[in-house]
Amino acid sequence: MKNAGLAALTALLKEHNVELSAVRANKIMLELGLMEEATRPSATREGVIKKYKVLVGQGLEFGVNQENPQSPGQTSPYYHRERFPELAEMLLKAK
Repeated sequence: MKNAGLAALTALLKEHNVELSAVRANKIMLELGLMEEATRPSATREGVIKKYKVLVGQGLEFGVNQENPQSPGQTSPYYHRERFPELAEMLLKAK
């Protein structure tokens, strides 16, 4: 991870004892418009399209999309530790 003030969703959910899985939290963020699905062609399988999630709009207030070293051309969301309690509250309300 490139920034000590950032963390992955799973880690922050555990740290803050939020009883949501990362999968469920991502679904809620998609519903709230904080995140969207993006696509890219597979690097190893011709004709296969891979999906991944990116923070958009208000979601970018809570984190950043960092390049995923295992998947060139794809990003992964990382979340600002100091803003996570506010995001967790939004997720739990929308649950």
